Amino acid sequence: MTLHLRDTLSRSQRAVRDPAGGGPVTMYSCGPTVYRYAHVGNLRTFLLPDLIRRALLYRGIPVRHVQNITDVGHLRDERFDRGDDPMLVAAGLESKAPAEIADAYEAAFHADAALLNLLPAHVYPRATEHIGAMVDLAARLEALGHAYRTDLGNVYYAVSSYPGYGQLSGNSIDALRAGHRGEVEPDKRDPADFALWKAAGDGRLLKWASPWGEGFPGWHLECSAMAMAHLGDRFDIHTGGEDNVFPHHEDEIAQSAPLVGGPPADLWVHGSHLLMEGRKMAKSAGNFQRITEVAAVPHDPLAFRYLCLTARYSRQLEYSEGSLHAAATALAALRLRLRMMGPPPGTGPWAPPPALVAGRAPDRPGGTREGIQGHGRSLDDAGRPAAEPALFDRTAHGVPPLSSPGAAWRHAFLDAVEDDLDLPTALGIVHRVVGSDLPTDERRWLVLDADAVLGLDLHRSWASGPASAPMSAAAMALVAAREAARQRRDFGTADRIRDQLRDLGYEPTDRADGTTAWRRVADEASRGQWDPEPGGPQTTRSSRPRKRSSSR
Repeated sequence: MTLHLRDTLSRSQRAVRDPAGGGPVTMYSCGPTVYRYAHVGNLRTFLLPDLIRRALLYRGIPVRHVQNITDVGHLRDERFDRGDDPMLVAAGLESKAPAEIADAYEAAFHADAALLNLLPAHVYPRATEHIGAMVDLAARLEALGHAYRTDLGNVYYAVSSYPGYGQLSGNSIDALRAGHRGEVEPDKRDPADFALWKAAGDGRLLKWASPWGEGFPGWHLECSAMAMAHLGDRFDIHTGGEDNVFPHHEDEIAQSAPLVGGPPADLWVHGSHLLMEGRKMAKSAGNFQRITEVAAVPHDPLAFRYLCLTARYSRQLEYSEGSLHAAATALAALRLRLRMMGPPPGTGPWAPPPALVAGRAPDRPGGTREGIQGHGRSLDDAGRPAAEPALFDRTAHGVPPLSSPGAAWRHAFLDAVEDDLDLPTALGIVHRVVGSDLPTDERRWLVLDADAVLGLDLHRSWASGPASAPMSAAAMALVAAREAARQRRDFGTADRIRDQLRDLGYEPTDRADGTTAWRRVADEASRGQWDPEPGGPQTTRSSRPRKRSSSR
């Protein structure tokens, strides 16, 4: 089997192109508009291309990923947003130039993406660096009769000139005309037409020269121009949120198809909304949260990634304090159960498979970065730049002598992943493997192998002090119960379970960052008299320490 994804254009599940001998799978993703911070709803959308990449890399299939940076706030659709340029508004409020605003929020985006363990793209093109390509694209469409200029200096795309308009979203031109609300620009021939280029009005700071006079590009032109510049006329996958289907991606197809001979992407894949209190999470609605706030709760930010894995990308997902706590508890329990198995051997058939670490992109990455990690930069346990991981087919190389049940679990996991990223099923399989009666080495290896797709950094489960030997089943059950109590802030129950664990010969040390280190106590006299091991890497990415209580 190979990866199959739900294609919005054909409304069917289709296989990703097999690139054997034909170069990498190419993917374009609509990225952030950098005049505000990205919220976790945005990050759920950006998780989609990360999971697609990981699923393909698991098979040893190279990927070239391009994600744009919209650093001009006015690249928007005038049919739906007639307000001021948000980039200029932000600049006025913060007393900074538009470029300074864009650079600051872009840096914040890359930092937030690293907290969620997203593989950085290979190219991060910025809108302001591709104005010439946008002007050229609009001029070509005008020459072909798909666009027209007006006496006011605007250039519009004539939607009636493209017979396929509306196929992606299911809209018809007649319905769009009938449903048009608000004042129609007086120089449009048809209310459904959209802007390729707008004349600059008085006082506009961000404007560029063009054959039609000074102005700025329409929002949709941005992605068409940058996708062509960095992936060519046709590419494999285009991702975005479901709110990009119309008008953004519909208009992308209309303005690219006459130039490239059809829709520029083979597959159009869209993620569904993250909901908060039953409504779409959005900056405008005020019901949003940053990933840094998840860390300040405090939770490991990867708890939000775990939460996203519990629902298919095409399904809406409810985000709440309760759902996040549940995900954090489940992730902590998974890591604890791994720690209780003892650390993996350094050599031999059951040595851990190579981890797929995302790394962090620079604040303002430039150019093209090859390799699995794209612009990601990761450090080893000593804090030094880590070597670039090798690309290989994990289904064919480095597989230890799995038992028949173990091999069946692994096949089931991969089948779920390649069935339109059915991560809830895949995650359930991982938990069943952990609780199975397979040998410890085999269970541990299978979970770490699966994490190349899940991206939960499970290989760091032993970073805060491995157990000297696997725990008993009774101790494992108590540890899971104690962790759940701590997540509920039920510290009285956590203290009682801690005493039970001490009776079994295990001493917990709760760190300020929320992690727990475990050590087997040799005898009664030594219990409670040892000092926790100093320093070392942490298993959480929480940016703020918690207040201490008696059980922590």
